Amino acid sequence: MRKLISLAVTLPLLTACFDSNNVKNFDEAESRLNDLVENTVQPSRIENQYRANIKLSSTNLLELLPDINEFGMAVDVRDNSQIEAVEIFTSSEKAGTGVDGIYVDLAKQFNAQRMKLPNGKTGQIAVRKIASGAAASFLLANQNVPDAYSPSNLLWGQMLASQGVALTEIARATAPNVAGVVVQTKKVDAITSNGELDIQKLLTAVTSGQFAMGYTNPYQSSTGLNFLLTVLHAFAQGEERQMLDPDVASAFEAFQRGVPFVAQNTLQMREATVNSGVLDAFVMEYQTFVNAKGLGAYEFVPFGVRHDSPLYATAEADENERLVLEAFAKFIEDNKNVARDYGFNRNPKYKSAYELSEGAVILSAQRLWKDKKSGGRPIAAMFVADVSGSMDGDRIRALKVALNESANFVSSRNSIGLITFNDRVNVDLPIREFDLQQKSQFLGSVERMSAGGGTATNDAILVAAYELLNFAKTHPEHKLTVFVLSDGETRNGLALNEVDKIIQMLQIPVHSIAYGFESADLKTVSGLVEASYTESSTGSAAYQIGNLLNAQM
Repeated sequence: MRKLISLAVTLPLLTACFDSNNVKNFDEAESRLNDLVENTVQPSRIENQYRANIKLSSTNLLELLPDINEFGMAVDVRDNSQIEAVEIFTSSEKAGTGVDGIYVDLAKQFNAQRMKLPNGKTGQIAVRKIASGAAASFLLANQNVPDAYSPSNLLWGQMLASQGVALTEIARATAPNVAGVVVQTKKVDAITSNGELDIQKLLTAVTSGQFAMGYTNPYQSSTGLNFLLTVLHAFAQGEERQMLDPDVASAFEAFQRGVPFVAQNTLQMREATVNSGVLDAFVMEYQTFVNAKGLGAYEFVPFGVRHDSPLYATAEADENERLVLEAFAKFIEDNKNVARDYGFNRNPKYKSAYELSEGAVILSAQRLWKDKKSGGRPIAAMFVADVSGSMDGDRIRALKVALNESANFVSSRNSIGLITFNDRVNVDLPIREFDLQQKSQFLGSVERMSAGGGTATNDAILVAAYELLNFAKTHPEHKLTVFVLSDGETRNGLALNEVDKIIQMLQIPVHSIAYGFESADLKTVSGLVEASYTESSTGSAAYQIGNLLNAQM
């Protein structure tokens, strides 16, 4: 919900006589940027000198898991003296609404049958909507473990089993689906042979810079994980034991140089790329593709392992709960014809392109991706933090914790700076290599944040771009990016339509996290140059920011 702001304290937007739609290229955008920052925004440069203590131990994403209730119940049934409720962690394409709600609808129909168990209770299915990777993290952490787990593909089950997580396969397929590359129709021949995806052609095209490919975070997204393993498997020429060899890692690093964008999930990927049309191709599940709008100029080419939504019982499920799960799996099988209505079971002839015998290789592949994903180039990033009055209290405290913890996901080879803004913009920390001294100063800046004033988000984004471009003049090897953390729409300074073309022509990705609200403007800004937009509650801020930095830094 958008926050309400009293008219008594709302300041009008500046009405600069400037039309950013006249900006047609990088040079014009940079010239306009310099003029606006130096003559209109005029940021202050009060650099923080306070250095906070830093912890030398690294942060693990499992340590940042939010309260499980951050992931809502799609079918909410609870245990009582009469009901045996069996909770399933279910991936998003099955636990949403409409065509994304097959598990929701089938669970409700199953529950209406009121299955009787040997213990005298009625068996019922509860469904919690949670992405496959996030659900796997809870199981790995042995935290809030459900009775059952239905990820999009078998890879997560293999990975968990390799780490000693006890899972029992109830059904290998409940919502048959496939992953694929969604490619512009005019570019299909560049990556296919005889109508099928030719991995070697795709890798050659991307590595040579002839083809812009985007995919999703393999720590969170089933499709992204599948794509990562498909690429490594191809570089290893089908030899599983060679997928992590140094020459494969080197080839993957070269491939990554041609990948401009890694999104958190396929929804972010689609929203960030379809309107701009910059990417030649991106990854997506077929069920999402067939139900999506705006993809008329694209074709779907399957890859990797099938995404058939297996159903597992966890160690939390007792004998009666497993009986409920088996009955639910049978109910799904008996109603398998309805899957087509949701977009599933449309590719029955597609066979998995590879199989893994060892689940441990999946975790190792994720670590390789983390190390090599920037394609060998260091990253220069400017953090842009909202310290307006609405951030006072729990929000600013939670943001400080989130930035403090997630800073440990930033590699020391990258360079980081910090800007804070309310109705004015301040450069708290110029961009420098993120060594221990810079990290200490960054954390010191975060610790001393205080909230008050208005919200000049676009002014702050322009200053961030200005700082990054100046940094790049002496550090041309760095990839540039901006991270915006804000809890409110722009109420001061430059309007979005005064800066959007500048941001787009500068080609600096602006990743944003909308903190406790939904922001159409931030979503638009992030979509200008293939960046991610994420909505976060106070309780999940550390986890969301950690995920974002793990994917981008």
